[in-house]
Amino acid sequence: MNAGKPSGWGRAGPPVFAGRNILPRAHAPLRTFMVAMTVMCFLAAMAAGGMFMTWQAIDNWKAGVVSEATAQILPLDDSPEEVRKRVDEVVRLLRGTEGIRSVRVLSMDENRDLLKPWLGRAGLLDDLPIPRLVAITLDRKKPANIEALDGLIRVKVRGARVDAHGHWVLQLSDMARTAGWLGVAILAGIAIAAAILVAWAARAALESNRETIEVLHLVGARDRFIARQVEKRFLRAGFVSALAGVVVAFLIFALLAFIAPSEGIREGAWNMLFGDRQLALRTYATWAIVVIVATMISLASARTAVIRILQNMFRQG
Repeated sequence: MNAGKPSGWGRAGPPVFAGRNILPRAHAPLRTFMVAMTVMCFLAAMAAGGMFMTWQAIDNWKAGVVSEATAQILPLDDSPEEVRKRVDEVVRLLRGTEGIRSVRVLSMDENRDLLKPWLGRAGLLDDLPIPRLVAITLDRKKPANIEALDGLIRVKVRGARVDAHGHWVLQLSDMARTAGWLGVAILAGIAIAAAILVAWAARAALESNRETIEVLHLVGARDRFIARQVEKRFLRAGFVSALAGVVVAFLIFALLAFIAPSEGIREGAWNMLFGDRQLALRTYATWAIVVIVATMISLASARTAVIRILQNMFRQG
């Protein structure tokens, strides 16, 4: 047979195969491909959904932290009455500052509760000079200048300062960026694995139908006709498998939105699917992209593999 591209490359196949496909739906390599593609698209959809939920939780936490600050008044060696006077002075200065929405003095029991996870519940807390804390809620539209406020408090009240939690916000932002790049890397790895899988499945499908392909060539079928048959089957299989994987991921997140043991997970899954319109649109758009990319990978990989295999097969023959 001709080692190069045979004449009649674009000619239709023989009439006996009109409207039929040389790869049956129950073909074992094709079933293996569909199962693996479904699993990978499911993992991709879960990774994307988990990434969006993580970003949402971090954004919510950051919004809460950015709009809050804490004033700390050290007890020093003062009597409880003197400490109370300094706390009252801090509260007075804070309430007179523009850009602060509310001020609340934490009780000593609340202060101890904040330290118990680190110091335990033993009597050690009763012997430590625990500072008094004042929770500050800032105006989100026009927040107070924390640096200037901290300078004022330090000058006016001995042993007092204001903390804006900026260090934690910075660390959280770094973690969010790391999580984002990790999610992108996972999706890229799944795409590469999918391309390799499709190429392998196309080769296995052709090798298992080698005799049929040789007979088709003998009766007049050309490489392009055979390639189109394989491409059509893998295009359909890739789309159905990708859609099935994404649908399963959607059902799992919907289930989490209703019965997850953690309230944060329930709220995050609900907002991602139904509650937050912009977040839901991004989620569904990403899942649609997963389906489209998986389908295109199936088509491109199958086309490349089948043409190369056909040319090698009949060059060797």
